[in-house]
Amino acid sequence: MTETPPATGPVRTVLAATGLTVLAIVVSTLVGVVFLVPSLALGLDVETTLGLLLLTAAGQIGFLAFAVLYARQRGLPVPVRVPTAREAGLALGGTLVALVLATGLSVLLAALDLVPGSVIEESGTIDPNFFLGVAVLSVLIVAPAEEYLFRGVVQGRLRETFGPVGAVVGSSLLFGSVHLANYTGSVEQVVAGALLIAGTGAVLGALYEWTDNLTVPIVTHALYNVVLAGTAYVTATAA
Repeated sequence: MTETPPATGPVRTVLAATGLTVLAIVVSTLVGVVFLVPSLALGLDVETTLGLLLLTAAGQIGFLAFAVLYARQRGLPVPVRVPTAREAGLALGGTLVALVLATGLSVLLAALDLVPGSVIEESGTIDPNFFLGVAVLSVLIVAPAEEYLFRGVVQGRLRETFGPVGAVVGSSLLFGSVHLANYTGSVEQVVAGALLIAGTGAVLGALYEWTDNLTVPIVTHALYNVVLAGTAYVTATAA
């Protein structure tokens, strides 16, 4: 991996990574509010498909801006380059692994009666075009923003103290935690859903460590979301 700043104590590093996640959520929320106020003044209904997608995009831009500013301030290297043929293959393979893992975990959760409700699926049920919008946003902003924050910044920060394995585990759990709001149901079901996302995050984190190129997990993340959103769209429109 690319050289990183000197290591700090484990407790301080965990607090820093957790704090980064919380601050990113705060910044993302504030950007969403900044978008929301004039949108409401102009008569945009944020409960429509277009409104929800624009609000999501605004929040993700907040994620990305915060992550880039932190990386520059700390001098944390986040390598992003055009993938080689090998890296492209790893991105495709990682997508398949993530999909198989998610499917297996979903079957397990169903057997344990821990399948949560999904806010995204509820919105897509009302208007299936929402799934198509999510797929587009995943490619344009969601995958780049979340990967820069969680793999590039959070995982990079954790790596300084805990090494690659500890960094992947920690960043994956924090990645899953920010998706808690995506689920509904009992506490156990919501946590189970977030842990499923954390499992996907572990695949993305491993790809970043193996390639030292953030483009690889970005592509994998985008493809993963596109497949899920596309499948949800086909299912919703076929019903």
